Amino acid sequence: MPKYLVTLSLGPVQSLIEAARRTRDLWCGSWLLSEAARAAARVLHNAQPGCLIFPSPDNPAQELLPQREPGDSANIANILRAEVTLPNADAARALCVQAKTAAAERLKDLGEQARRKLKVNLRDEVWQAQIDDLLESFAAWVEIPDGTTGYQQASVNLGATLAARKATRDFQPAKPVTAGLPKSSLDGALETVLPQKEHWGDKHRARRQLGLSGGEQLDALGAMKRLAGNPEQFTAYSRIAADPWIQSLNDDQQQRLCAAYEPLIGLDLATRVSGNLEGHQSIYAALPYDAQMLYDFRLDNALSSGGEDAPNSEESDALHNLQKVIKALPKDVGAPVPYAVILKADGDRMGALLQHAKTAQDSRDISRALHGFASSVREIVRKHRGHAIYAGGDDVLALVSLPDAVPCARDLADAFVIALQPVAERLGVEKDEQPTLSVGLAIGHLMEPLGNLRARANRAEKLAKGDTETKPRNALAIMLGVRSGGELAWRANWSDQKAFDALDVFTQAYCKRELPSRVAYDLRAIDRSLDWLRDDQTPTTNGMRRAEVVRMLDRARREGGTEKLSDSNSTLILEQVSCQPLGELADTLILTRWLAARTAADLGEKNP
Repeated sequence: MPKYLVTLSLGPVQSLIEAARRTRDLWCGSWLLSEAARAAARVLHNAQPGCLIFPSPDNPAQELLPQREPGDSANIANILRAEVTLPNADAARALCVQAKTAAAERLKDLGEQARRKLKVNLRDEVWQAQIDDLLESFAAWVEIPDGTTGYQQASVNLGATLAARKATRDFQPAKPVTAGLPKSSLDGALETVLPQKEHWGDKHRARRQLGLSGGEQLDALGAMKRLAGNPEQFTAYSRIAADPWIQSLNDDQQQRLCAAYEPLIGLDLATRVSGNLEGHQSIYAALPYDAQMLYDFRLDNALSSGGEDAPNSEESDALHNLQKVIKALPKDVGAPVPYAVILKADGDRMGALLQHAKTAQDSRDISRALHGFASSVREIVRKHRGHAIYAGGDDVLALVSLPDAVPCARDLADAFVIALQPVAERLGVEKDEQPTLSVGLAIGHLMEPLGNLRARANRAEKLAKGDTETKPRNALAIMLGVRSGGELAWRANWSDQKAFDALDVFTQAYCKRELPSRVAYDLRAIDRSLDWLRDDQTPTTNGMRRAEVVRMLDRARREGGTEKLSDSNSTLILEQVSCQPLGELADTLILTRWLAARTAADLGEKNP
């Protein structure tokens, strides 16, 4: 019988993952898509054990079982491939239909499980119409020609066939829905499944269960994202941001905060964090809550809410008690920094590596190397006290605190190279063409819309990718969005040790309060005052710039004191002046100040 290459593409990624207003939406959307892909992969495996190419898990019988909730295993990517022996193309079609059906049914099942958690009657007609049309799936298959190049020819043909299939849209009759309903607040695409507001009555707790704010609406998928799995498994962005500050507290201070925070859980004013396990305990056990109410702007908002969201006496007492405990902390403890990092990474030169695969086994070897890396991601991120949202193949999405962001990115990049290098060498890939990992770090404030944070992470990853001529891949890019200001960026290839040494030295200097924040802004002022010399790089003009910086450094004093800057820090700044524009150096210093921050005061802020 002939052999076929079959592939399935599941989506749409935009609504399943990217449509999100809370980090919980990102977490759950990634998991839902992975579960749909897992169900489809299981059908392919059960039809012909050993047929899977992407994914190619070591123990498919176990690893392809449905997950009750997001765990530590690697995500299953939404593009599947398998090599199957079938009598004809009709059999390939039937197998793909079976796999697509299994994926859709898995999402429907998760939707019903989520819906049963909510004690409010949703709009059933709208729910059913949306849930039946939730998954967009495409399939393609090609026969593998005989000969040593048969697999490579089939692989090329399969890609072209899938692209053609995606370009051929199916238009089903529109299903009737109630006219005039509000649209979902996540992406504005579909109608809400939530009942009219007057039907909620005094059940506003259900709105809290869904994490709704104000007039926010949810379609069926949006409701699933808020309810599917175990919400306690998802670590809030605010908990990641506050972690360095929480770690700085002593045991007694942590315990008093926990005692004051715990009542908020029973009142649905906060959520518990129990995921990201190290052994049998969450790494966030010191304060296993979302940490939102540790910030004055969140706590004050909860206390001052009006209308249906106004706190009752019990809720007000619990919030005031937490506020009292926070204010009783020693003054030098400060307040948690209100910024954190979204890490987004992607493999470089993966297309070139896949083109070296001459057989299905070559592709499986690549797939297993990627699976091995993805399976290690959560542990690597956890080692740096972050939480990985998605880890599938060469794609990574994670939340990390400011001080741990760069070391975490470095460890991920090293692990990726180690995982892919053996198979790349076996397939004859030259050293400078082997896969690497480019990482983007997006720094943003807790109050910044999640869409903005994600967009910044995408830009940071794209900046890290660079271009093949002036800024080759294999790099780290950092983009900082200051809530009260603009956005600045930093980039360096992983091989640029001088750039990373400077980044680390400046960061440590800020941690030790050896650098005042004004140095960066004074450098920027010098750059602007000498703007008329920007295109003149003669020794004379370069000497003028250096002389201005020397005078500025001579006047500078350490943060909060009268002591001059250390010779090592002054020397490093002057060395950087000779190898990069003053404006870029100023941005680097501003950025490292954020990377060093553990409290709001480190950024010159009160508890904002």
